[in-house]
Formats: sequence, structure tokens, C-alpha cells
Amino acid sequence: MAGNADRRDNVVSFPKQSKLNIGVIILAVVFIYVMVCVATFLSREQIQSYQVREGTLVEDTRYTGVIVREENVVYSTGAGYVNYFTAEKDRVAVGNLVYTLDSSGTIKDYTDLLSADENSLSDSDKEEFRYLIDSFLEKYSDDSFSSVYDLHTTLTSKTDKLVNNLLLENIDSLYSSTSSMIEYHYASDTGIVAYWIDGLEDLTVEEVTSSLFDDSATYSRTELVSNSLVAEGEAVYKVQPSEYWDVVIVGADEENVEYYLSEEVVQVRFLKNDLLLWAEVSTPTNSLGETLLVLSFQSGSVNFSSDRFLEIEIVTDDDTGRKIPISSIVEKSFYLVPEEYVSYVEEEDAYYILIESYGEEGLTVTRTEVEPYSLKENYYYLDDASIELGTRIYKLDSSDVYSVQSTGVLTGVYNINKGYAEFRQITILEENELYAIVQSNTTYGLSVYDYIVLNADAVDENDFIYE
Repeated sequence: MAGNADRRDNVVSFPKQSKLNIGVIILAVVFIYVMVCVATFLSREQIQSYQVREGTLVEDTRYTGVIVREENVVYSTGAGYVNYFTAEKDRVAVGNLVYTLDSSGTIKDYTDLLSADENSLSDSDKEEFRYLIDSFLEKYSDDSFSSVYDLHTTLTSKTDKLVNNLLLENIDSLYSSTSSMIEYHYASDTGIVAYWIDGLEDLTVEEVTSSLFDDSATYSRTELVSNSLVAEGEAVYKVQPSEYWDVVIVGADEENVEYYLSEEVVQVRFLKNDLLLWAEVSTPTNSLGETLLVLSFQSGSVNFSSDRFLEIEIVTDDDTGRKIPISSIVEKSFYLVPEEYVSYVEEEDAYYILIESYGEEGLTVTRTEVEPYSLKENYYYLDDASIELGTRIYKLDSSDVYSVQSTGVLTGVYNINKGYAEFRQITILEENELYAIVQSNTTYGLSVYDYIVLNADAVDENDFIYE
């Protein structure tokens, strides 16, 4: 028993360790702080900026029109493989070589070999193809998907022209080996060459009806391809000899038609390529009694030589100035002070007013710097903490006193070039649902490339902006 007692006496007691770990506590505090910051950030409306640019605000109406123009279809005089030596959209003169007709198939076999041979392209040719593709990628957007077809046409024409140039270099030897099986065909008319047909080549303005547009979903056209087999009497190409062409619209609003007719000439924007052209307006009636809106052009036909139907906008108002979003516009109240009570010191590039105040020393007049936001009808619009209704302001070098008694409202935006929201006045020239065009070169206004708050209702003046 004594031995057991001795062993108990030798037991050393250690203090119990705390279950709390200071490192865990710190991590928990940091985690909670981060979560609060994230929640606060996500719960408040994010400040977005917008860079001011020159722009236009267009009021216009969009239409679908059909092209009516002079088009002369050329038909094959025999059967064989056709090969084109003039690129589509090129202008030919009378006597220019347009195509050859090979009844033996020798040229087809030869061009197939050329097309399969990568080395048939020179470095300059390859560089030109890269340039065309790079230029297309730089300008491409989903809103202009039709430009893909234009690129395809351009690249195809370029390829055909390169192959045919190589073919021409060897045409004499091919001709001698095939005797008279190769026919050369030259242009009999001057004009723009097109390699497609759709059956509407002889369409006249008076023949355009609303049913033509109803059937546009089933509209079809045939592409005339180089190195293809044609029969005698089939179309091989067509020529558009005149620069004069029309876009015909059916079903335009009567009020709009009357307005366009009164203008006589209107500006037209083509959605395909954003080209702007001027057109003369006329309003004939077709055989069904439908009023047509005819836009007649005297140039630009080559840009649409591969088209039959076009999406257009008729521009009726086009104001130019600083373009800003409607969501950035705010209104602000200011105190009105007569112009003669505000002095400008050129050496300091600053404006001052003389404010009457009472203090321990009695009546004093304090020279206070202010920032005018606008000058209208001989009144400065001032916003200063030292001014309120009833504030008495002295005229410089005079005993005249003015008591601030009215306010005015200015329309503006919050400029954030300096990192905080600073009000700047704007004069709106035109606006729609999304944007406004504001006057350029105003004394207290905006400059191009200024940054403004996009969502103005999310900030107050002088708020610091963290983007």
C-alpha cells in the first residue's frame, strides 16, 4: 500500500490545454470579413463607365427592297466546259475575253491539277489571300453575317483568276493539242460581269408586286461556276451595262412615302455594308394598284451586282455630336448668381464671389472661389457649400449687393476623369430610347474621350469611383 501511495505522489499534473486555437480564430475572423465584403460588393449596384465619342443618332425606317436594273444574259453557243477569265464584279469592255468553252475537257483536267497544286501560288498571291481574310476578321460581327458570302465570292473570284492566269500562259500549247475544241468568247457589251441568274433579269419596276416579297423565302438563284459543264443554250454569264439602278419597295407607310416624295432626294444606308448613297424618289403604281416606293441611284451598282434583295434604311435625320447613353444623364439644381457678381482672374484661371457673413468680428466680406457650371441668360449656375438661398453677394468694386433668391436645373452627366463623380452640363440635340447626341464644344461640357458614369442613378456627386 505504501508503494502505491509513493507512486501517486510522483504523478505530475499538467494544466489542461485550451480547446481554442488562436490561428483558427484569426482565420474565422478573416473569412467572415471577406464574406461581408463580398456580400456588400455584390449587393450594391456596380459603377460602370462609358467613354464619350463622336457619333450620330439616326432616325430612320428599315425596308426590304428588290433591285431592278438592266441585265443582259449571255447564253452558250455550244456544249463543253466553261472557264472564266474575268472576275465577277469586274467591268469588261467590248472585245475582252470573258470565257472559253472546251468541248474536249482538256482544260478542265489541267485546271484541276492547278487547283490541287499548292506551289502554283506565289508568295505575293498567298500574302494577298492572308490580307483579305485578316481584313474580314477585323471587321466581322454577327450583325453582318452576310459579309461571309461576300468573302466567299471574293476568294473564289480571286482563285479563279489566278488559275486562269496560269491557264492563259499555257493556252497555246493546250489549244494546239486539242485543235479547234477550245472556243474563245469575248464580251459584246460593256458593263459589270456577274456569274449568277435568278429569272428576274427582265423584271421592270411596274412588275414588282407584294407577292414577289411574299415568295422571297422560296427565291432561288443559280450560280454559274467556272470549270463546269454547260449545254448549248444555257446561261454562261450576264452583263450589267448601266450604272443606273433602282431599289423598289412595296407597302411602305403612306405618311413616310409622302415625306420622301416631298424631299425628292433621300439618303439610303445599306445594311449589308453600311454604305450611304443618295437616291431620287418616285412613287409609281403597279398593275395591282399598289403604290411603289422607287429609289433610283446613279452610282454604286458594282457594290450590289451579286444581290437581288437588299435590307436598307432611309435616313431622315442625322445629328452629329457627342454620343452618350440615356442612362448616364442626370439633373441637378444650382443657385443662380448674376454674371456681374462673379469675377474671373485670368492669372489664376479661377472664378470668385464676395460673400457677406457674420462672425465674432461682426460683418465681413469673404472672397470665395467658385466653379460655374453654366452661364445662361446672364446668370451663372453655382454649386458651393458657402452659398444658400438668402446669401448676400457683393459686386466687385461696387456697393451693390445681390441676395441669392432662385435656383435653376441643369441637365448633365457625371465625369469621372479625376476618379470621382464630377457634374458636367450637356445640351441634348437629339435622343432616342438608348442614346442622346449632345452639343460639341460647349464651355462647361464634355470632350471626346472623357469618361462618364454609365449608370448615373448608382452614384452621387463627388463619390469616389472604384471600377
